[in-house]
Amino acid sequence: MQQDKTKNLLILPFDHRSSFSKKILQIKGEPDEKQTQQIKDLKQLIFQAFLQVQQNDKHPQELGILVDEQYGKEIVDKANEKGIPVASGVEASGHDVLHFEYGRKFGKHVKKLDPDYVKVLVRYHPENPKGNKTQIKRLKKLSKFCKKVNKPLLLELLVPPTKEEKELDHYDTQIRPQKTAKAIKELEGKVDVAIWKLEGFSAKGWKAVLEALPQDAKVVVLGRGEDAQMVHFWLKEAAQFEQIIGFAIGRTIFMDPLLKLLKEEISEEAAKDQIAQNYKAFIDLWRNAKQESQESIESANSNEEEEKAA
Repeated sequence: MQQDKTKNLLILPFDHRSSFSKKILQIKGEPDEKQTQQIKDLKQLIFQAFLQVQQNDKHPQELGILVDEQYGKEIVDKANEKGIPVASGVEASGHDVLHFEYGRKFGKHVKKLDPDYVKVLVRYHPENPKGNKTQIKRLKKLSKFCKKVNKPLLLELLVPPTKEEKELDHYDTQIRPQKTAKAIKELEGKVDVAIWKLEGFSAKGWKAVLEALPQDAKVVVLGRGEDAQMVHFWLKEAAQFEQIIGFAIGRTIFMDPLLKLLKEEISEEAAKDQIAQNYKAFIDLWRNAKQESQESIESANSNEEEEKAA
C-alpha cells in the first residue's frame, strides 16, 4: 500500500542477513536448515512487535517495514495482505560494490514479491571512481526497471571512510556530510530515487547534504546500529528539515532484546514487548520533534509578520 502525501514514514527495517547470522547467532559460514529457520523465527518475532505497535497507533499508515525475501517472504506476503507499507531490498548482503541478490533475475523476484518500495543499499565513496562507475551502471538498470513497473526506489546510501579517513575523529561530523553531498550529486539525475535513506548528521551536516538534493526530495534517517542516545540526537536534528519525513531504525531497536532472548535472559513475549517499546519510543520522539519544529517555524513566521506590520 503506497502512501499518498504521507506526513511521516517510520520504518522498522529487519532485512539484515549476514548481520543476523554472524552478529546475532554467531554463525560461521552459511546457515544450515535449522539456523535458517531460527533466523526466520526471529524475524517473525520482530514483525509481531511491529504489529503490536502498528495496530494501536493513531496513524498506522505511517508505519512500515523493510524485510528481505530470503528470510522474510512470508512476512512480506502478510504485510501486503494487511496493507502495511513494505520495502524489500535487491542487493546481495555484505558487498563493498553493489551486486544484485538474484543477479539478472532480480526483476522477476521483485514482481513476485510485490513490495511497495524497492530498496537498494549502496556503499559509495566519491573517491572510488572505478567501483562507482560499476555501481552507477547497475543503479541505472534498477532505476529503469522500477520506473517500468511503477515501484518507487528507496536508495540507502552509505559513505564509508577510506583507510586514511578511518583514523580521523572528525570523519562523521565534518567529512561524511560533504562526501555524502558529493555522492548524491554524482547519483542525482542518473538514478530516479523516490526516497533517500541516509546516515544521521547534525543540523549543520544536514544542511550541506540537503543542498545537494532537489527541493521536493524525500529522506529517511537510518540508525546504523548506533546506541539509542546517538540515534535520538540524529532524529532531533533531522526533524528540523521538511525534506526529512521519517526514519528507518532497525538494530538499535531489536538487537539487544534478541541477544537477551538467545541468552535465555528474557522470554519471547518479553523480547517482543521490548522491541515494540523501543520502536514506539522512536515514533513518539520523531513526531514530537517534528511538531516542535513546526511550531517553532510558525512562531518565527508570526513574529516576522508582526514586525513587518509594525
